Amino acid sequence: MTPTRRLKLAYGTGEMAKGVEDAATNLFVLFFFSQVLGLPGWVVGAAMGLALVIDAVTDPLMGSWSDGFHHRWGRRHPFLLASALPVGLSFALLFSPPALGPVGLTLWAAAFLIAHRLALTVFFVPHMALGAELSTDYDERTRIAGIRVFFTYLGAAIFVAVARGVFFKPSAAFPDGQLDPSVYPKLGAVFGVFMVVVVLASTFGTWRAIPGLPRPAAGPDPRGKLGLRRLVAEQREAYHSRGFAVLVVSLLCFFVARGVALSLDLYVGTYFWGLGSDAVALPGVALLGILVGSPLSMLLAGRLDKRDLFVGGMAIYALLTMAPPLLHVLGLFPGGAALKPTLLATLFLSGIVGAAATVAAGSLLADIADEHELATGRRQEGLFFGALSFARKASTGAGTILGGVFLSAIAFPTQAEPGSVDPSLVTAVGLCAGPGTAIFGVAGVWIARRYRADRAAHAAVQAALAARARA
Repeated sequence: MTPTRRLKLAYGTGEMAKGVEDAATNLFVLFFFSQVLGLPGWVVGAAMGLALVIDAVTDPLMGSWSDGFHHRWGRRHPFLLASALPVGLSFALLFSPPALGPVGLTLWAAAFLIAHRLALTVFFVPHMALGAELSTDYDERTRIAGIRVFFTYLGAAIFVAVARGVFFKPSAAFPDGQLDPSVYPKLGAVFGVFMVVVVLASTFGTWRAIPGLPRPAAGPDPRGKLGLRRLVAEQREAYHSRGFAVLVVSLLCFFVARGVALSLDLYVGTYFWGLGSDAVALPGVALLGILVGSPLSMLLAGRLDKRDLFVGGMAIYALLTMAPPLLHVLGLFPGGAALKPTLLATLFLSGIVGAAATVAAGSLLADIADEHELATGRRQEGLFFGALSFARKASTGAGTILGGVFLSAIAFPTQAEPGSVDPSLVTAVGLCAGPGTAIFGVAGVWIARRYRADRAAHAAVQAALAARARA
């Protein structure tokens, strides 16, 4: 199958729902339930941790289920269609709790965090697997992965821009608009509808591709019913693939580094760089870099091998993360009027190369699914993308936890005014967010270099699969 531009854009549109969820979880869920509604931060963290534990089972389970699903609408589209309303409704209800006491509010947060993550799993894992099925071409898969990453972060950018520009405007009662509890139900409702619309648009926009997509073998699965035992066996089988193990472990390092950096972004911008209110621009500039880097990676498809794009992107990301804080501590980073533009330019470039690594990883995973099919006779894109989905969530969450543990370990003061914090603590935060996170990035690069498959290996796998099909 050679996907048209219209088909690829329709496919990518659905990823904006994931982008909204990412932005809401990383930026506002903890803040809303703790700072605005008064729950202890550890309670909200525990609810988010419980949702992550459930993801550990449901993400790979969803992938495996959709791999073997028999339906006239194909393996993936029934799940995409079924997920649309639950995804939007659970998101809206998460931000619309009634007047409850602490226990009731905790139960509400946990219930709808889990419900929303489950609904999104039903959409997101089959949707990622669908992208791997749209083409067998080595370079086209990179373009499809680039579209997926671009639309994910476009959804995040739209959410952040609308939240800050429309809903969180200052008022007489709430000079800081984010503290106004009345705006969160409206925000949840608007983006709940938005998520339903983009999921349905992607589902029906890719509907015409169903006849050309792979289907599971007819009859009962010889491995028996899908359950926990079979799921564990499938995961063990997947990790026996050297390429998959290398890719996932290197990505774990990459996303842990990103998770730590995200958790410390505002601390570094406010205290280490001394940017004051301009500190909120740091994650926004990196996000802009990702939006530029995704289509740029697509243009590089065919000029660079995706393995080189993956390893090179991670290596440059680690360098750009490590260098600015380290150079600043050594007195070698530009200061004065040049500090802010130099810092923002570095973050913009880190977003570009980070996007390149992410795009290449998604494309490589589709190739690994081909190798698995050649070895086992089964097409199981969902199995691999389900495992990758959980690995990404777990490592990003672990990075956030590590950032919090570090701040507690050095006893960084809360509600501290810039300039009032012990300089040694400020330096420690900068070094943790820079060279500290780069350690994970360097480890990821060291592991990723062990990935061996390239364009020639992919061509050999495709030729073998074609010969088997003819036979």
